[in-house]
Amino acid sequence: MKTNSSELLVNATGQLMQQHIFDHLSDEKLAKMNSCLQKLGNHNSAFVADHLEQQLFDLFGEADLFDESITPQSLHQWQSVMSFYGK
Repeated sequence: MKTNSSELLVNATGQLMQQHIFDHLSDEKLAKMNSCLQKLGNHNSAFVADHLEQQLFDLFGEADLFDESITPQSLHQWQSVMSFYGK
């Protein structure tokens, strides 16, 4: 189940990144987010996945979910993933 939840998280985050809700973050934070997503997509360990997911959740608090480019479908996907993780 962890793989499926990680995949959902990676997909939802990637979709929202394409809609520019993280554009206001510093280059350093964006690089960290991209690195976490890439590693999470290739992880083999639940411990590694938990650590990477926590790093992502720390950055998600800075998401601009009120950006006019975000679609209702993306918000729904984001909400579903966050609900799955109890966030």
